Amino acid sequence: MISDFLPILILIIIAVGLVHIILVLSFVMGPKHPSAAKLAPYESGMKEISPIPTRFPVRFLRAAMLFLIFDVETIAFFPWALLLRELRWFAIIEMATFLLVLGIGYVYVWRKGGFNWE
Repeated sequence: MISDFLPILILIIIAVGLVHIILVLSFVMGPKHPSAAKLAPYESGMKEISPIPTRFPVRFLRAAMLFLIFDVETIAFFPWALLLRELRWFAIIEMATFLLVLGIGYVYVWRKGGFNWE
């Protein structure tokens, strides 16, 4: 049973090792010529207008999380559509349950004002 997972374990070890080798090589062999221009934050090619705020507004993170939650859940429709003919009523009942839970979450976020930007 463990021998079935041996190729996956070997792949993980090789991937982690390769990442570490690349990081060490880039640190050791990379150029080290820091200057004020290189150390300055770069954003859209524009110079900094105001100092960077110390606290990032939570509304950006909330919008990103809501986007991810509702976007990733819609990916479930693709395999469901592929297996609909094989699973028949079971698939329809499962998707109805899924949509009910998703709809309850959507209504909850809407009532709590999660979609309001201000």
